[in-house]
Amino acid sequence: MKKTKKQFSILIILLLSINSLFSQNKTENENIVMWSSAQKLTLDDFGIKKESTDQMLSFAQFSIDYSVNGFSFLAKNFNKKVRNYMIKSASWINPNKNVSTSLLYQQTIFDIAEIFTRQFRKALKENKKKAISGTRFVEELNQKSMAEFTNRRIEYDEATDYARDTQKQNEWELQILKELEELKEYAYDK
Repeated sequence: MKKTKKQFSILIILLLSINSLFSQNKTENENIVMWSSAQKLTLDDFGIKKESTDQMLSFAQFSIDYSVNGFSFLAKNFNKKVRNYMIKSASWINPNKNVSTSLLYQQTIFDIAEIFTRQFRKALKENKKKAISGTRFVEELNQKSMAEFTNRRIEYDEATDYARDTQKQNEWELQILKELEELKEYAYDK
């Protein structure tokens, strides 16, 4: 009888733990928007709606994270070990002013982040041996990638006046599509 109670208690604890993990994962998934070629950002993707009195009409918090260890390279879809997403609760938009330009601007930044995410995946795959030997290499590679992304974002902001220069915006969109196509092997769902 004692053994049965103990087994029952362990089972209850195990079920509660699993439920807690799924609840946390569900909450996280509701708070992020994964990059997708099929789905563009919408007003609903921004967790904060506010009227801005300054020139900035929106802000999106993008994140590129990774979960890589020595065994990661054995995974069926290694690309899923590096994610590019927007955090809804940390992103805001003015819903009453230039919404289409704000969405276009933030989507373009998201697309640029995807280029660097794919480059990061590619570099990891090409340098498996270095990555397997320790996380320091992966961290350095990530820092380099983030610095390059930041520089590219600044270049985009200045060239397009934050997506307001239609001609330059179109040029950037074409270049971004070309780069994403060149790196399609490293898309999240490949």
